Amino acid sequence: MQLKRIAMMVVAGSAIGLLTGCGIPEEEFNAKVGELNTAWSEIDDLKETITDLEGLLKAEQAKVRNTRLELDDAADRIKTLQKKEAVTASALASEKAKIPSLERKISSAKSATLRAEERAGEVEDQLTEMTAKYKEIQRRFDQFEENLKSLNAAIKPAAARPVASRPAASAPRESGSQSALDLLNQMSIR
Repeated sequence: MQLKRIAMMVVAGSAIGLLTGCGIPEEEFNAKVGELNTAWSEIDDLKETITDLEGLLKAEQAKVRNTRLELDDAADRIKTLQKKEAVTASALASEKAKIPSLERKISSAKSATLRAEERAGEVEDQLTEMTAKYKEIQRRFDQFEENLKSLNAAIKPAAARPVASRPAASAPRESGSQSALDLLNQMSIR
């Protein structure tokens, strides 16, 4: 700005000097015109420099704007990450708080499992014992059934003999034997 003023004053002074050129020697006039031309060339150089500097300034301002935008974006990301970190920390604290309860549940489940295994062992022992008893009862029942069949077989040939030789008391016994055998047959069918 000051350069423009100086240049304008020089031009104005030169114009005034040219208009009133009647009392100025030509050498002085030429010297002033040379100075004026030098000033104009300096002004042109300075304008080019100013234009270059304005371009650099605009480029730097654009860089500053971009950097500011990047910083704002980074600040927003940091705030977002801080919020996420706070939420994550809260969730982690909540999950850590559940650990003692879960450990108690695990301990309780292990105890229940041990009790169930002990009970299962007892039931298996009882089953083994009952199976042995059942087999013994079955063996005895089979033996009893065999005895009844052999007794029935012994009674049938005796029934083939003439009835007159038998006393009258033996008839109900035969029917009782027959009904016991029928009873056994019915039991084995079921």
